[in-house]
Amino acid sequence: MQLIFCWLRQQLSGLLFCFVIVSFSTLCNPLQAQYTITGKITDAQTGDPIPFASIALKGTTIGVSTSFEGFYTIKAKKLTDSLIITSVGYTIKTKSIDPTQTTQTINIQLVPSVTQLIEVVVSAGENPAFAILRRVRENRFRNDPKRLAAYQYESYSKIEVDVDNLSEKFKKRKVVKKITKVIDEFDKLAGEDGQPVLPMFLSESISDVYYINSPQRKKEYIRKTKVSGVGVKDGSFVSQLIGNSFQNYNFYESYVNIVQKDFASPIGENWKGVYKYFLADSLWMDSVFCYEIEFEPKVAQDLAFTGKMWIDKKTNALYPIDATIGKQANLNYIEKIKIQQEMQPTAEGAWLPAKIRTTFDIAEVSKNSAGMLAKLYVSNRNMVVNQPKPLSFYDLPVEMAEDFADHTPQYWDEARHDSLSAEDQQALAMIDSVRDIPVVRTYVQIVDLAVNGWKKVGILDIGPYLSMIAYNPVEGVRTRVGFRTNTDFSKRWILRGYIGYGFSDHKLKYAGEINHILSRRRWTVIGMSHSFDIERVGITQEIIGNNKLFYAFTRFGSRGSFYQTENKVFVKSEPIKGIILSAAFVGSHFNPVGLPYYNFGYYPVNGDTHLRHEFQDNRIELELRVAKNETYVMDGNERITLGTKRTPVLTFRYTKGLKGFLGGDFSYDKFSASAFQTLRVGQFGRSNYRLSVGYTPSRLPYPLLFTHLGGGGVRNLLYNRFSYNMMGFFEFVSDQYASLMWDHNFEGWLFNRIPGIQKLRWRLVASANILYGGQRSENKNVVPATDPDENRILEFGRLRPSVPYVEVGYGIDNIFRVLRIQAFHRLTYLNHPHVHPFGVKASVHFHF
Repeated sequence: MQLIFCWLRQQLSGLLFCFVIVSFSTLCNPLQAQYTITGKITDAQTGDPIPFASIALKGTTIGVSTSFEGFYTIKAKKLTDSLIITSVGYTIKTKSIDPTQTTQTINIQLVPSVTQLIEVVVSAGENPAFAILRRVRENRFRNDPKRLAAYQYESYSKIEVDVDNLSEKFKKRKVVKKITKVIDEFDKLAGEDGQPVLPMFLSESISDVYYINSPQRKKEYIRKTKVSGVGVKDGSFVSQLIGNSFQNYNFYESYVNIVQKDFASPIGENWKGVYKYFLADSLWMDSVFCYEIEFEPKVAQDLAFTGKMWIDKKTNALYPIDATIGKQANLNYIEKIKIQQEMQPTAEGAWLPAKIRTTFDIAEVSKNSAGMLAKLYVSNRNMVVNQPKPLSFYDLPVEMAEDFADHTPQYWDEARHDSLSAEDQQALAMIDSVRDIPVVRTYVQIVDLAVNGWKKVGILDIGPYLSMIAYNPVEGVRTRVGFRTNTDFSKRWILRGYIGYGFSDHKLKYAGEINHILSRRRWTVIGMSHSFDIERVGITQEIIGNNKLFYAFTRFGSRGSFYQTENKVFVKSEPIKGIILSAAFVGSHFNPVGLPYYNFGYYPVNGDTHLRHEFQDNRIELELRVAKNETYVMDGNERITLGTKRTPVLTFRYTKGLKGFLGGDFSYDKFSASAFQTLRVGQFGRSNYRLSVGYTPSRLPYPLLFTHLGGGGVRNLLYNRFSYNMMGFFEFVSDQYASLMWDHNFEGWLFNRIPGIQKLRWRLVASANILYGGQRSENKNVVPATDPDENRILEFGRLRPSVPYVEVGYGIDNIFRVLRIQAFHRLTYLNHPHVHPFGVKASVHFHF
């Protein structure tokens, strides 16, 4: 019995010893199954978080992906000596770790690089990514946000603009030295591999976004905005641009519009023709099992993306996407555009954007200048679907609360979807410091004047500088200074005017106008004006629209010049979204400048031998403008159009001449209509067309008919898209006409594919102008060839109704990023005096 007891005691002691040893070993090695590494992955150049990057323990299969905010957490039972971090568009990085630490935080910066997908050779069958992409296209009508009858959500937007890539020569400038002296007091906003940046602007906004599908309308109601920036005024104009409306990207559409360019979507209709794909992985992201697909354009210079996307296996919907437009793309002034977007499913099946981050890396214009970074972040929540509002609710695409600028720090602490980072808070402090430097305020005022053309002086804006000085043979040197009231004067009343003087004709020119805004929601304005100035026959607002630059340059010519005294009373309103009605009474006195510049005369009635040189034109003008889905923003009291999407802008105009009323000389009817539209042609670029017609059954002198704007032929080397470039000045006038003006920019479709030329980033352009017109016999005899003293009277030519005026053009745009050179062939009416069948014209413009 004692032996048995001793044996049992020995066994129990052994078991107890083993238990103690195992327990002690476990206690002495607590890292077993409890190693934790956390951190954040950011872009070394921009400081932005990098979502969806892959982080793995070297030599193992243990790895994770970063969240949309760039954060990661790795847990493992055993650590190796380093981490491997990869992301499309960045250099692969290896980061050493301490394998003895229980928990550690490792923040990592990745350096951008130009990468290409691995060439995959499939020995049998097709690329495995193709089947997935076909299912995405087949199910797009179920997953596309536009399939919903309506949706709404709360949106938080944040924008930061920084100056980066400061060259040494740029830093030596006086104003920059003063800035860097202040900035040196702060820690640099850069990391271990990053470059220092200088924050210049940071904004936040909270808004409610509403969308309805039929008819397609979108509205953003901006509740609050907070704007801090160098050179920013009250923030109202900026606030309309920084909201959600201008930061949404729908990759289900064939093309994604960015900086007025159309980029082919990697899940668009022509996906297979534009992109190369690689099925990289299948993995769980949160609770969604996804296919990870990498993509890049077949032609690097094409307007397309490089990156990766994740497709939900169950619904074939796009989940997150990380897409980059690199410096190889045929774009000006842009080093990189990066879009990161995460989608969220709704109860009705379609997916809506939950988070969007966009980065624009603007290149330095020269070696001695600085670059710029624009970083945009959007977070959406509280999504509601298929509960549309009344149609009238969507009338204003962007609306701001009356108290949009009234807020407290506590409000933002509660309203933000994500708290401000330490970098954001430091950026705000740096902006406040830079803004208080006197030399910076001076430079901001100079830049504002150069960009906007007006100088704010209290309740007045003085300008525009483009019209302050000009020269023409009639007036000699012409000076002019104008003013307009701003919102500091009134948000309802607008006063504007100018005064000018010609040092050769010794005549004072002037204008005054008063407008009253009755309604901003329906945009209803009434007003009246009075002016006396020199004008030119054929240069009308109907022809040149609101092109203030072109109008300013007309002041340098004298052909067809006349003095005009004009009185006008008008009203304009938008009673229905997209439909603008205008009515005006206009009384204008026409007085030609006379010999030797412009001799004009007409017979008041047929068979009359008495020649008159002046006339009074009193008329009523009615206009209907239809612009579906046009977007506007308000800059103070000025309403600025951002254009329409896909739909044409239609304009119908009727003019009634009033003879005998207040001394009017003519009774007439005049009808005209026009359509303007920009058409997307996918990878082949964009087309613009303007179709217009006009008719008057009345007998009138040619200044009141339809004068076709000629570009001067070979005598004028400047290209003008509003004119018939090979037509002479004052060559044709009609009382009935129909015209088509078309131009097309192929972007880089051709030159991107020609070795050696593709690096020049040239863009092929083409155009065609066709004009049918004519004059009835009764209008041909209104203006004689000479006056009683045998002096020649300037007279327009006439088109034959059966023979159109035709010119075609082709050329190269984007030469040195600003120059367009275009050759033109005039195909008809070649027997006219001073006509050349061929000419070359040039223009300078800045565009992306």
